[in-house]
Amino acid sequence: MPHKVVFLHGSPRRRGNTRALAALAMAELAKRGIAADEIDVPGLAYTHPGCIACFKCQQSPGYGCHVGDGLAEAVARLPGYDALVMATPVYWFSAPAQMKMLIDRMFSLIKFGPGDAIASPLRGKVLALFATGGGEEEENLDILAKQWRIPAERLGMPFLSCLFPFCHFPPGEAAADPESAQQARDFAGNLAGLLAAAPAGR
Repeated sequence: MPHKVVFLHGSPRRRGNTRALAALAMAELAKRGIAADEIDVPGLAYTHPGCIACFKCQQSPGYGCHVGDGLAEAVARLPGYDALVMATPVYWFSAPAQMKMLIDRMFSLIKFGPGDAIASPLRGKVLALFATGGGEEEENLDILAKQWRIPAERLGMPFLSCLFPFCHFPPGEAAADPESAQQARDFAGNLAGLLAAAPAGR
């Protein structure tokens, strides 16, 4: 059974540098026999922007958001993949607001047990951050990576990051930069290596 990967696109700019570089990574994965689905997060319909803290997800026996909208449907799909790639630019030291709405809904994919125990259908799956930064500080991406490394460790998800600081290219032109393009392809190779080390559909 082939591995399944999904790229969660957080940029509201559909022809921006993050998506252009992600396209190179997906093409490289395809060469290695790994097809990737895509979810356009800013395009998802929602009735509430983000989590409304109803806690119905924690009170029910199953996993998933009880708000019946596009964000909830996207979250429900995530456990079906072997790797989740958060492909996003950095906005003010974090992900764009559209991406944050989905991130907060992912709370519905965890259950808290006694002590610090956390159960989740995401356990064992790869969580990857694929992020671009157009500012003047390299640390802005380091902060974003730390934000994702911590929950990955808590959920038992192998973590992989691919960061593109100082990505000052005009929209969509980063993919034409040889160094950035190679970095995107190397990320795909590293992700393929992590997936090869574990069975598909775990």
